[in-house]
Amino acid sequence: MRKPVAAVFVIACVIAAFVSSGQLAKGDPPGDRTAELQAKFDQLKPGETLTLDPVTYQHGGIIYIRVPGVVINGNGATLQATNDPTSAFWIVADNVSMSNLNLTAPLSGPRYYETDQHKIVVGANGVRLSNITITGSASAGIYIAGSNFRVNRVTVRDTRADGIDVTAGASNGEINDSTTERTGDDAFAVVSLIQEPEPCRNIVINSPVVNGTTAGGRGILVQGGENIVVRNIRVSQTSFAGVYVSSVGDPFNTRSTNGVQISGGSVTGGNVAPTVPMGAVNVSSDHAGYGVTNVTISDLTIVDTPPSAQSNIAVGTTNGGALNNVAFQNIRIRQGTDLPAISSNVPAGTYTASGITMNGRAIAP
Repeated sequence: MRKPVAAVFVIACVIAAFVSSGQLAKGDPPGDRTAELQAKFDQLKPGETLTLDPVTYQHGGIIYIRVPGVVINGNGATLQATNDPTSAFWIVADNVSMSNLNLTAPLSGPRYYETDQHKIVVGANGVRLSNITITGSASAGIYIAGSNFRVNRVTVRDTRADGIDVTAGASNGEINDSTTERTGDDAFAVVSLIQEPEPCRNIVINSPVVNGTTAGGRGILVQGGENIVVRNIRVSQTSFAGVYVSSVGDPFNTRSTNGVQISGGSVTGGNVAPTVPMGAVNVSSDHAGYGVTNVTISDLTIVDTPPSAQSNIAVGTTNGGALNNVAFQNIRIRQGTDLPAISSNVPAGTYTASGITMNGRAIAP
């Protein structure tokens, strides 16, 4: 999960709208193609298509798409960021489509936290991303803060922060058939902070694949938001929980979470980091005055959760957080240890469990 970012997103949008391509290119070193790329994108007219040459473009500066309604066909090109602090590719215009593109950044270095260090920043509405591969990012791979977005067949790997981060009131969007590998924090995250004017709403994630997280990352994360649907997950080898639905307090201070459906698929080797036992699946709240309500997790297979996780499913509250109407349905657990199916510290009736099996045997809720 990202560090809270105050007004950075709004400020960066204003900067993107007024900085000229000449200013962006000032001081470009030999071999850097920031100016060339920016000129290509700025010369487009609404509705036009730009097809890039299938070569590697190095850029030490931020790249902006600020003409609405354009189509960017990467044609197999690679945009290689060379300077972590200004490594982002910003989409600040509405109804932009981008496809067939590779984006890379150095695989080592400190983790950054601001929007100018995410690899792709979606700061507009109606954006379409498809057939894109991101390898390396100083922060998150894709940071989405717009509405009516679609992300199809994207792969994000080896980031220093989240894989795909939906936040800042993003709404009415879909992420389909996408994969993360070895993300430096959470893989697929929907996060709504209390300082943001609106929660994330109406987000659908279909068939996400998570191949490992590092540095404490979770697989599928929902922290604050309304009407979030995740289907047919395949999550494996996450440092912390494979599925994590919560509202958290300081320092992140997320909104309440209401209306989450996670159905189908598997979590294998969830919570492999032994230092923080969370379970393979975790539904919890530790944020006083906020809570998690109307959550259903169903038709899931949980495989080989390590004993250090302390349970396959964890349900809990601390610090005045609240849970209500949480349901676990048709959960199949396969393991070779005596790890409990569910651990909980909440009152009876806070959650329900039905159709839970352990190595093929039905167990009591």
